[in-house]
Amino acid sequence: MSSESNGQKPDSVEPGPSSGTSPRLSARAPSAWGPVRDALAALHNLGALLKGASVRYKVILDLLPELRACAAVLGEVFERASAGADEATREVGEQGRQSVAQMVQLLDATALADEGREDLAVRAKERADDLDAASEMLALLERAADPVPTSVSIQLIVRETGRLWGGGPRREVAVRFDDTGADVTIEADPYVVGPLISLVLGLVRAAGAMDVVVRASGAESEAVIEVEPAAPADAGVRPLAVRVLPALAPAEKTARRVAAQIGASLELAGTRAVLRLPKAPG
Repeated sequence: MSSESNGQKPDSVEPGPSSGTSPRLSARAPSAWGPVRDALAALHNLGALLKGASVRYKVILDLLPELRACAAVLGEVFERASAGADEATREVGEQGRQSVAQMVQLLDATALADEGREDLAVRAKERADDLDAASEMLALLERAADPVPTSVSIQLIVRETGRLWGGGPRREVAVRFDDTGADVTIEADPYVVGPLISLVLGLVRAAGAMDVVVRASGAESEAVIEVEPAAPADAGVRPLAVRVLPALAPAEKTARRVAAQIGASLELAGTRAVLRLPKAPG
């Protein structure tokens, strides 16, 4: 399920294009995008450096040119996405462009040292998290457009959701996983379905459901994943650690677009969601 399971990692960028053509980012998660991954990691590190009282400010100032270059790498990715063919991709691209602009403003403030380091550190983490989330959604949309299906257990996908959702810093939360229903095998790309489940979890939590139960089961012709607030009867359901990203403005549209791309149906209403995927033939 995870890239570690077979000892191989997906390519970061597809083979080089012909002259004058921009390279197409791989549909893998941004953790494997090469330059994008490195840019995200560097921008995440800024918050830690600002927070570290033992780190001299001159060290941070010396890193600013590199960090501005990182922001430019992400800016180019989101600029291309904002001219995408579908509405969800365009909205994610625009969200990313806004987050890049906010990060550049933060770098300007850091250069001037016109705020306390603690305030800058908080803002740096927020901006890096937003860029991370937008990058993950863009990667998910790209992967869903060109999936790599395989036969896989729906319950296994749920258990692996935390590891399938990228590789950068994440907010880890505990959800209850009810796996007492019949398990089924689906023919799908786990690197699409897993992140989609995680994105749906983020939306449900953002709607106000902090204690969430996930139920995975099989019906006659489909696999069903239900996400809803846990009830008192779910107190004994074992917790499962998953990592979710902030539910940015394009998150719901992204989830619905991804579901449609892979032939799934998604019912999303506030703190309850139901994802239905067709079973594998045979």
